[in-house]
Amino acid sequence: MARTKTDKSIWVIFFESLKIYALNLHKFLLYMAFPVLGTLLGLGLIFGLTYWFSSNISHFIVKYPALENISTFMLVITLLVLPGLLILLKAFWDYLVAYGALNSMAEGALTTGRVYDFPAHNAVVKSRTLTYVMLWILFGIFTVFATFPLFWVLGGIFFVYFILIFQVFTFDENISAISCFRESLNLIKGKFARTAVLLIIQGLILFLVYQGLTVLFEVLRLNELMNGMFSIWAMGLPLDEINTVYQKFNMLITPDMISQYIIANITGFIALGFTLPLRSISWTLWYKNIQNKSSAEASVKKPRKTAQKKLDKNILKRAMQDDEEY
Repeated sequence: MARTKTDKSIWVIFFESLKIYALNLHKFLLYMAFPVLGTLLGLGLIFGLTYWFSSNISHFIVKYPALENISTFMLVITLLVLPGLLILLKAFWDYLVAYGALNSMAEGALTTGRVYDFPAHNAVVKSRTLTYVMLWILFGIFTVFATFPLFWVLGGIFFVYFILIFQVFTFDENISAISCFRESLNLIKGKFARTAVLLIIQGLILFLVYQGLTVLFEVLRLNELMNGMFSIWAMGLPLDEINTVYQKFNMLITPDMISQYIIANITGFIALGFTLPLRSISWTLWYKNIQNKSSAEASVKKPRKTAQKKLDKNILKRAMQDDEEY
């Protein structure tokens, strides 16, 4: 079917989103800094402190005999883990919230030409926390099933159909978590190929950013530093027992392999997190494009009654104020 005047190509969608992302890069990096780096910091504190404590436990017991008591030992472990766990939970929750809030920011950028007032955009999600948590639970269940090899193809197909669930949640006030999946599927019907191509483009951008970060870390010698730390940590793992299992597959797990795997995942997580705004903007523009096209095609039909989310008046008001106030 030929595109109507209200139907933009995926290339127009992508370059418009790239323009918004580039013009507001410093704001998006600031917004994603704690969700991304805070998650890594929390994990680092949890594993770092517990590794330090377990490595020196014999010295601590000599100095503090009370540690031989299991209750005291567990209390110390809990106190060591607690700071990192709190940081991790807060950062990870903010990361999940960003999936909805960034859609609101994208709409704000389209409406006012600016990205501003992060708390107001976060409130779009937090005002419906229960539905949002249920949406993530359902998406998590779907992801678990999709990771099984037998369901890779089917999971990949439905992943494309469900790509707009967070946009549906953001812009439809009264929709349920299950209905987000149904509505996304209905929106993508007839546009699967174009949606998949846009997804591939975003994947290529993510790959380029990942490779760029890898080179940057090599230049700054951060990889060398992290490899040394993670290799030492991996030496404390029961690799002999693990390798007795993997020997059947002619594989040998080494501390360096584990270290490289961790570094690759850290680099990937950073790339994934700091490019999330670009993906959210792209899918928001795609969602709006589909909605506009549907509205044009339904001009001779009875319009479907939905409670569409409008931009908060307070957000529009704050857009007239200086960025420095936020």
